[in-house]
Amino acid sequence: MIADANHGYKMIGVGQLVAEEIMGHESELLKPFRFNRYAKGELHPTSNSPFPWS
Repeated sequence: MIADANHGYKMIGVGQLVAEEIMGHESELLKPFRFNRYAKGELHPTSNSPFPWS
């Protein structure tokens, strides 16, 4: 599933990445968002943002 905030023009690149994932080509950009990361105990990468909520 690709969830979108109804701003499709922003999701075009994500759609391409997901299509490639479906075809068996794993993307490192999508790795932090895979559901199997929970089973593996992998946390999101540390943010470089100065804001604590991001």
